[in-house]
Amino acid sequence: METALAAARVGVFELDLVSDTSNVSATWRDLMDVSSSDKVDFQAEWRKRVHPDDEMVIERALADHVSGRTSHVAVEYRLRSPDGLDWLWMRTDAQTTRWDAQGNALNLVGTQRDITDRKRAELALQGSEKQFRSLMNNAPIGTAVVSLEGKWLATNAAMTAFVGYSEEELRCTDFQSITHEDDLQSCIHNVQKLLSGEVDAFKIDKRYVRPDGEVVWGHLCVVLVRSESGQPMHYIAQVLDITENRKLDFLRSEFMSIIAHELRTPVTAIAGALDMLDLACSSGSIENAQKLVKIAKRGSDRLRSALEDILDFEQVSGGALSPNLTETNIIEVIKEALLKSQTVMDKHRASARLLSQEDEISCPCDPVLLDKVLKHLLSNAAKFSPEGREAWVIVTKCVRQISIRVKDSGPGIPDNLHQKVFQPFWQQDTSDTRDQQGIGLGLTISRRAIRKMGGELSIKACGGSGAEFLITLPAYPSL
Repeated sequence: METALAAARVGVFELDLVSDTSNVSATWRDLMDVSSSDKVDFQAEWRKRVHPDDEMVIERALADHVSGRTSHVAVEYRLRSPDGLDWLWMRTDAQTTRWDAQGNALNLVGTQRDITDRKRAELALQGSEKQFRSLMNNAPIGTAVVSLEGKWLATNAAMTAFVGYSEEELRCTDFQSITHEDDLQSCIHNVQKLLSGEVDAFKIDKRYVRPDGEVVWGHLCVVLVRSESGQPMHYIAQVLDITENRKLDFLRSEFMSIIAHELRTPVTAIAGALDMLDLACSSGSIENAQKLVKIAKRGSDRLRSALEDILDFEQVSGGALSPNLTETNIIEVIKEALLKSQTVMDKHRASARLLSQEDEISCPCDPVLLDKVLKHLLSNAAKFSPEGREAWVIVTKCVRQISIRVKDSGPGIPDNLHQKVFQPFWQQDTSDTRDQQGIGLGLTISRRAIRKMGGELSIKACGGSGAEFLITLPAYPSL
């Protein structure tokens, strides 16, 4: 028996609970590195080498057993190595075999095994898992562990923020449920190739549907985790939010479509008119020449306006524009903008008027930028107001801010489009036959210009006909 215990490296002991003394096997002595010739108190030797943090664990396990709450003692703990330089992990399994007449436990018979290698492997694995969880949770890219059936097992904050679901909500669903229906089959096809071993990983761009119905784009990378025997276990997925990139791609497409119409058409008109003007002048027809000059003038004005919008958009969108804030009389800037807008007002048989109780209202702003914004808003008011109707520029000053309202009498803008109108190249009428020409940058330029000055441009709900744009500017310089 002793030979078998020695081969298995299992030490045996009997602890007398009354005298607190122990009898131990040779293997126990070997585990503790106590020579058979050493005269030591085995129980005292064992106790002094127990790690201080584990003493309470051992005492609790022993108390639970002798009180009858557990059928045996099973506890893992640390012992200092004989040289005092390291901690060894031990496991003790023990049970009482004798009781007195009152039912009190008299002894404890058990085994002690060295489990250091196994425990260190477990702790290393736990450390790796903890490190993986930390890396996953703190990763700026959406990361998730997904079951073979597509269930979300674990997700990080970046993933939940991207898809718009909490981790608890995701655990109740699967990836198929939040994948856009047009991208689902492609994704499943790639997963099947992964499971079959045809590929080690795959990357695709796909759409996800958030709880509110919003569609977002993600660049998805998926790898399959297999066991040591090669059996599939789960997927690790990472998703990079590329929604803005996709929007930019769409905007580029819209830009090229609009530019193709808005620039090519006036250029063609100018070129054609000038060609005919050349012929008309040679034949001496002044009346025809004047008509063709007007056609060329309208085309060139339209072309110049589009190019100015593109250049202004580039400036206010990038970091190249630094507003020159100076103390400015807002009333004078508005009057100047009204004067400059008279031509477009006359063209559309409309008018505009300034309403203000004061002749001078000053605040820090960039008068050039503010002039551009006012001309854009007044141009829109002229284009969309019925003939003979009047638009108003209403100025008020509060303690902290200046308010400039530009209101027209046109058809108005539905509430659900109030934010869309500020998007680049957005137009309510996208047909080539639309009455009001433009490339859809005016309001985008205006809002970004006002924000450059520390203010805001928004649309007020009118509750009836007409559109009303509100410019707010700080009355004093920001600190």
